[in-house]
Amino acid sequence: MKGAVLLGSVALLLPALRLADFLFPPKATGLAYPRQLVAKTSDIAAGKSLLFEYPTQDRSALLIHLPDGSFIAYDALCTHLGCTVHFDQVPVKGWESNPEQIFCPCHGGVFDPKTGNVLGGPPPRPLPKIKLEVDNDGNIYANGYESGLPLYGES
Repeated sequence: MKGAVLLGSVALLLPALRLADFLFPPKATGLAYPRQLVAKTSDIAAGKSLLFEYPTQDRSALLIHLPDGSFIAYDALCTHLGCTVHFDQVPVKGWESNPEQIFCPCHGGVFDPKTGNVLGGPPPRPLPKIKLEVDNDGNIYANGYESGLPLYGES
């Protein structure tokens, strides 16, 4: 009987611990993130985006070619509950007249593509911004995080 109660308590506690990762930003640990080739500047038209894997193969990131010609990238997991966000595709309800935003299709989160800041919905904090480097050959590299940390710590 005691074992069942203990197992049940642990089963209830684990989802609460995962939820804490979403509600409270993880602390920096000093771990280095890999420098990784993402794309060439010519691969993505202005006003379009590309999902890529960073910093690991099981994690999505979002590269955006802004209309002004610059590139920016964010961790692609919504800071609300971790759904994958998208840029300039299907706007969430209420944003149909302004579709050039980052949207989370799960709960209606909206983020500014220039800053990653929350514009609407339930996300508690901005999207973590990924550092980008563009070399003279037009190669775009992801190289760590410029602001914020991805959900789930270093995964």
